[in-house]
Amino acid sequence: MQKPTKGSGPYYAIGIDLGTSGPKVALVEDTGKLMAIERGHTDTIFIPGGGAEQDANQWWSEIKRTMKKVIAVAGIPKEKIVAIGTCSTYSNTIPIDENGDPVMNEMIWMDSRGASYNAAIMKGFPMVKGYGLGKLLKMVKRVGIPPLLSGIDCVGHMGFIKTQRPEVYRKTYKFLEPMDFITFRLTGKVTSTIGNIMATMSVDTRKWGNIQYDDELVKMIGIDKAKLPDLLPNNGIVGSLDPSIAKEMDLMPSTQVLCGSNDNMAAALGAGVANDYESAIIVGTSLYMTSFVPFKKTDLDHLILTIPSLLENRYSVMGVQGSGGKNIEFFLGNLIFPQDKFGTGPLPDNAYETLDHLAAEAPAGCNGAMFLPWMTGTIVPAENPYAKSVFFNLGMETHRKHICRSVMEGIALNNLWTKKPMEKFLGRKIESYRLSGGGARSNTFCQILADVLGVPIHAAVDPLAVSAKGTALGAFITLGYRDKGELSGIAKVRQTYNPNESTRMLYDKMLTQFVDLHKRTKPVFKALNAK
Repeated sequence: MQKPTKGSGPYYAIGIDLGTSGPKVALVEDTGKLMAIERGHTDTIFIPGGGAEQDANQWWSEIKRTMKKVIAVAGIPKEKIVAIGTCSTYSNTIPIDENGDPVMNEMIWMDSRGASYNAAIMKGFPMVKGYGLGKLLKMVKRVGIPPLLSGIDCVGHMGFIKTQRPEVYRKTYKFLEPMDFITFRLTGKVTSTIGNIMATMSVDTRKWGNIQYDDELVKMIGIDKAKLPDLLPNNGIVGSLDPSIAKEMDLMPSTQVLCGSNDNMAAALGAGVANDYESAIIVGTSLYMTSFVPFKKTDLDHLILTIPSLLENRYSVMGVQGSGGKNIEFFLGNLIFPQDKFGTGPLPDNAYETLDHLAAEAPAGCNGAMFLPWMTGTIVPAENPYAKSVFFNLGMETHRKHICRSVMEGIALNNLWTKKPMEKFLGRKIESYRLSGGGARSNTFCQILADVLGVPIHAAVDPLAVSAKGTALGAFITLGYRDKGELSGIAKVRQTYNPNESTRMLYDKMLTQFVDLHKRTKPVFKALNAK
């Protein structure tokens, strides 16, 4: 593709972010300006026995609908729209046939029906934490992570299909992650990268530029190699837009479609993090801490690992903690404004703004009230799949404002708990964070996070659009329209929040109790929640 000449811009890219609840499609200028964004909806189907599925045809239709609307609303000449970037959640599995049609619904990252398959293929002697030691070491050394005993990865999904849905397995031409399904539908080319397909545990990620499967790993997972897609570089170009799609979307057929990435990696880029060791926190539905680093590494004790990124010779650090904003959504929707006989519902439009103001009225520490934000269990820095959220130490002096603030403090404390092992992983202190996701809209939460972590928090502009925006910015970097060193200036900061040192001792003391509660409640949660 011919690169732009000086003064010939601005140019534009479309960023597609497929989240669990649906897609966001954004049109982004190469200056970082968000020109337009539209959201779609996707239904999740929960099935007894740990199943969680989505209809890929539904979200593909939503992607096309929202893309058309974004292009129409922005009114940018199609000759100026040079690229399409994609990102999605990961550890999902879509089996497609030779015509490119899904053979069954997508098994999403919450689907645990392959747990028994993963446990079976990873048996060995001696056993360590449910794994054969030799197999565990081989997987960690080459991939960075073993198949999860919970089954919530592509190995478990493919294994479930192979053993429990043999007719689907037989019809499957290729297994794809969502971002790769999207690029296939845009170009007609079935491809992936070692970063995207890492959850199949079939690739050696020690070399960033690797585009080959590891035959020994493929044999270990027990899946036919022919059912895995061809690999491109992590920052590769899948190809030009399919002419029929270009006509339908009113885009140029020369529009370049980039290899996809996972949504948290894209969110970091959208928040302005691209240089080595810069750090971001994403408080969306989930809670995530990340950086880009020039090495592959795994910390099994704290479940921190790296994944090959779309930035050349760089890896993205995966610090997935568990649920983030989902706790606030649950608190407001299920406890404060439910539609029941108390007559408090439905959720008003200003619910989050009211929460922000009320939480600001409560003192730091909430008069001792604490919230444990473990709605969907904990991952980094200490795994407990059975953990749940808890309000703790409520007394007669506890009022609603304290409870509101405690939810925010609990999420912030989980980040403080993660900060120390993350700094050890990076080999240096974290001096500040870029913040994105819904949490970045709240002034009260941003200040609490700065106070708890003890470092400045730079809240991103357009925080709900960061993943879609980030994948568009990644496309500009890959195609040479922008340099990654420019990203921190392109991705604007709404406001910087500096820490209040007067609360340092208080929050350090609270962290000690927070971590102790995680240890002490572990057997209780297991007794209550283990199947």
